[in-house]
Order: sequence, then C-alpha cells, then structure tokens
Amino acid sequence: MKIARSVVMVLATSAIPGAVCARAEQKAVIAPSAIDVQPKGDVGFLLTLKSYRSGTVTAGQEELMAKAAALCAPKRASFGRYAFDLQEPVSGAKGKPTILVLRQDVECGLPPSAVPSTSTQASSSNVATPEQVRRVEQQTQLYFDAKDHGRHSGAYDLMSPSMRQSISFSTWRDRAAAFNVKAGPVRQRVISNVTWYRDPPQVPPGLYAAVDFTSKFAEIDLHCGFLAWHEQSDGKFVLVREEENYLDRKTMQSLTPADLAKIERGFRCK
Repeated sequence: MKIARSVVMVLATSAIPGAVCARAEQKAVIAPSAIDVQPKGDVGFLLTLKSYRSGTVTAGQEELMAKAAALCAPKRASFGRYAFDLQEPVSGAKGKPTILVLRQDVECGLPPSAVPSTSTQASSSNVATPEQVRRVEQQTQLYFDAKDHGRHSGAYDLMSPSMRQSISFSTWRDRAAAFNVKAGPVRQRVISNVTWYRDPPQVPPGLYAAVDFTSKFAEIDLHCGFLAWHEQSDGKFVLVREEENYLDRKTMQSLTPADLAKIERGFRCK
C-alpha cells in the first residue's frame, strides 16, 4: 500500500507474433509486505514493516500510512521515532530483492505541543487583522507554488529556524522531489479552513495560524493536511509545522469502500 505524511511527502510491452517461449523471461515475484502491530501506551502503536519493495525509510513509511490511519481513526496518525535495517542481496544472487525492516512509532492525535487550548482559539475577526490574514494567505501560496514547481530552496527558506534544524535541506528536498514524481503535476489546491491562535501553551508565545488544505494531483486524488504559521517580531510569518496525508490512486482502487472511509476519517480532511 502506498500512502504518505509530513509534521514538524507513484511499462508496458507489446508481444511480437511468433516470439513465444524461446526468449521469454519470467518476472520476479515480489512477496507482499508484512506489518506487525503492537500497542504502545494508550495513544500509540509500534508498527514493524517487512518490505521487499521499499528501499528507503520514506517509501516504507508510505506503506505504513494506511495502517496507521486505520488504527488511529478518528484521530490523526503521526509518525514518531523509527529504526530500520536494510538487508541487501548477496553479491551475485540474482532475483533476490532488498528487504527493508522498519520499526515505526505511531502517535494517535496531534502531539501536545501542537494542540492549543480551546480558550486561545478564535476566528480571524477576533484575533488577526486583515493584513495578518493577507500575509498568511500569501505565505501559503508562495510555499505551495515553490513546492509544486520544484523550487525547493524557496520553500525551505519559508520555514522557521527550529523547523530547519529538525530536518536538513537535502533530506527535505529529496522527499519533496520524490513526492512530486509520484504525484505528478498539481491539479488543485484548496485552503479549506484557517484557524487562529493567540499564545497557545507549550510553544513560544505569539500569533499562530493553522491552515487546513486539500489537494489533487495527476496521480493522487486524496491529499490533505495543514500548515502552521507563527508571526515573528517583524510581522513576517514563518512555517513551524507541516503535516500531509495522501493515498495514491492505485491504492485507493484496491480498497473496499469501508476501508477507504475509515482511512479518510483517520486523515481528518477538512
């Protein structure tokens, strides 16, 4: 299964008459991935993936997202710490795939540091000025435009220093580029809701905007998440958190309506 999330990323041949079995090559059969689930505390799980087709942690996490979303529904699934082993095939062993064993912590619900108390939540008319609303809308548009068109340094520059410390530019760029290849050209970006917070607990004080969005791409129909912006002393807003969840079209077509509905609830698209 191919699915994905980010806090604080999916040949045909024609037969030649008469060329029957003489030069036919048998396709290697890739074993299905296996996922072991262990409860971890009251609000999380430890997922262990054994995959014969994912060669990177990012690809392995994509395989886990559908299971994570289903386990956490109706809460939001978030990835935490992980560890992995990559077992390369022995030199000269033909047809032996690389095996990824990924152990991934999953938290259900947003981390406490990202959940403002309800007393600090308000509409833009009560908290933000029209100019602040305009700036957040502008920053959001700039960020998406840079990501969607491969201008990775421009998007990365909009992040806060703390967010840039949590992930290097090269790692973030590679993940964003891999997603763009998988998703294909963007077809639609919709800002579905903006919620404003003044001085939420457990984070630096100030004004925050949580921007919920949904998107469509050439190869992805279900994609949603949010951006969290924090106003600086100079009035500029910087990105302090990003989260996105998606299902590629091939995976969606393989799910039953009931399973798809459960995953959509776990994504909590607005």
